[in-house]
Amino acid sequence: MGQMTFNFETEDNEPEETQVEEIKVEKKESKVNDEKVEVKEKKVKRKSKSKTKAHQLAKEQRDIPVSEFFEQNRHILGFDNPTHSLITAVKEGVDNSLDACEQAGILPELKIEIGSLGKDELSIAIEDNGPGIVEENVPNVFGRLLYGSRFGSGKQSRGQQGIGISAAIMYGQLTTGRSAIISTRISEEHLATRITMKLDTRNNRGNVERTEDFIWKNDSVEPDEDGIYPEKIHGTRVEFAIKGRYREARPSVLEYLKSTAIVNPHAKIIFTNPDNKIFLFDRASPDLPKLPTQGVKPHPHGVELGQLMRMAHHSKEYQMGKFLRKDFSSMGAKSITDVLLKARLSPYVRPQDVTRVEAKALIEAFKTTSIRTPTSGILVPIGPKLIKLGLKQVLEEYRPDFYTLPISRTPSVFAGTPFLVEVGMVYGGNLPKDQPVQMLRFANRVPLLYQAGGCAITKAIQGINWRNYGLEQRGGKGTPNGPAILLVHVASTNIPFTSEAKEAIADISEIKKEIKLALRINAKSLAKHLKKQKKRAKVSEKFDLVQKVLPAIAEKTSSVVGQPVPNLDKVVAAIMDVVWIEEKIEFEKEHIGIEVEIINYRLRSANFKLRAEVPGHEIKEAEPRPGKREGNHVIWSVGLPTTESAKYKFVIPQGTRSSFEGLELWVEGIDSTNIIGAEAWTGIIDPGINEAIEAEKQGLA
Repeated sequence: MGQMTFNFETEDNEPEETQVEEIKVEKKESKVNDEKVEVKEKKVKRKSKSKTKAHQLAKEQRDIPVSEFFEQNRHILGFDNPTHSLITAVKEGVDNSLDACEQAGILPELKIEIGSLGKDELSIAIEDNGPGIVEENVPNVFGRLLYGSRFGSGKQSRGQQGIGISAAIMYGQLTTGRSAIISTRISEEHLATRITMKLDTRNNRGNVERTEDFIWKNDSVEPDEDGIYPEKIHGTRVEFAIKGRYREARPSVLEYLKSTAIVNPHAKIIFTNPDNKIFLFDRASPDLPKLPTQGVKPHPHGVELGQLMRMAHHSKEYQMGKFLRKDFSSMGAKSITDVLLKARLSPYVRPQDVTRVEAKALIEAFKTTSIRTPTSGILVPIGPKLIKLGLKQVLEEYRPDFYTLPISRTPSVFAGTPFLVEVGMVYGGNLPKDQPVQMLRFANRVPLLYQAGGCAITKAIQGINWRNYGLEQRGGKGTPNGPAILLVHVASTNIPFTSEAKEAIADISEIKKEIKLALRINAKSLAKHLKKQKKRAKVSEKFDLVQKVLPAIAEKTSSVVGQPVPNLDKVVAAIMDVVWIEEKIEFEKEHIGIEVEIINYRLRSANFKLRAEVPGHEIKEAEPRPGKREGNHVIWSVGLPTTESAKYKFVIPQGTRSSFEGLELWVEGIDSTNIIGAEAWTGIIDPGINEAIEAEKQGLA
């Protein structure tokens, strides 16, 4: 072979922008096909252009501040139209206030005021009695997006991302150009501070324009004899303006606050609309929800491969066994042993050294190992009692006939994250009969008003054949029709929302399955009630007919034959063949008076025991004196000859309409098919809970 030379030809068009680069090629010998090849040293000139398209593009590339991004894409956060924007702004402020109060152990008292500034501009003020905010932290809390204490904490809370209230103020500034005003006081020893500020979206921070101390009068309490209000000791008030539209048709701010009051019965909410009309949602419970003391660790069921590898490589533990016990939840000694055996890993191997193959083996071992579900203490359910109390407090205007016993499911897991589902139902009263049922969707006690069609809650409701439970539904699919309200609450340390606006829960199979199960358990109670109601209505219709027709016939016949009108009681009893039980409830100022009348419309004596309970209350002043008491249950022995009647009276001291959860009546010692107005006693103190347990055992998933 001859000599090998390298020639790089270049154009010499732009000598002023050309750099000459000398490339030296070392002289060496090598054998190619047993021939010596000499590579000579040669200087090569190469021109390179300093300004290329890539260089130009590189100059245009920059970090995008998160606040600037959301300013340009505000629809992602729920600020897409005037009505929606107003609701979102109020929601973010209310969520912050409720979280702050609960974390400080303070029963929330919130004031929400919306005023008109003209030309589609509205003023918003949200005030609470929470712990307040340290002055130097105000620009960060209200002026920086993705700033907060809850993201990644592993604790259940309303706010998760640290976006909400700052985004609301940002939108207000963008659409009106007005500054926000934050008033705060943290204790009696500190003065109240008023801070005027704007957001710097380029730098994602709040710029303080003015700071001043002031005397904050507490107009939520009565003034003294001189008409002077005391000072507000602690709390926060945020005021800003937005371009928005107020309306009271659904969806609306009023609907949002009403729904918030249902699942937060411990909160007092006062709302003033642009027409200065005041709506009060009073506190229905004095009990604050219990907050988890620590964040929850990932559950092995559902953890992803990449997540597991990241956790292992960053673990502070240096043995696999300790890593599984301390970095995951619900992992006991037996579970750890089973998992490691299946994965063929030593308990002493370093987690930091785990390979992808070993991590994959662990994932497969998790899936096939029985690991206990997360403990209920890591999540904060509303609870059956408070769900029912909240529904009664807020929905009183509808006068529902029936409230099901709400269901609080035990925690389950998706993608390593614990969650639980709660369900309650309301039926009858003034609710519309020929319209789709109302769906009240909640996530961590926050109402979800938009994007219902894409929400796991809606899809779970629509995936049940409600005709089996007494509601109308075309084809057994879709939203059922009827005078009913379905409440579904999902609680989790990390709600899988479909977007940053937090308005719908992602369609995750584990969540949807739990919702369906809870709904079916609850719907059984509704079906039972509707069956009883239908039976009672049928008997009542028959009874009314008998009472109208028979006396008329008897009177006509008697006048014809010239004889006195006979006593028809036994004839009526022979036709009816039921024991009729009817309750009468009177709500007095300081108590509830209850009367139960029993009429024996049978041809033989009715001998049985009547058991009565008012959930959550003790029965007092019972007449006649009950033969026995079991907890809050009172028991009478009833003996009624045919066509005879008897009345049983008692009082619920300090009972109110909002605290009244209904009267429960049971009979034992008699065939319940002949009873109208009471259920057969099963021997279980809380048959509603027992029914739920039994339904779950039957696999209603």
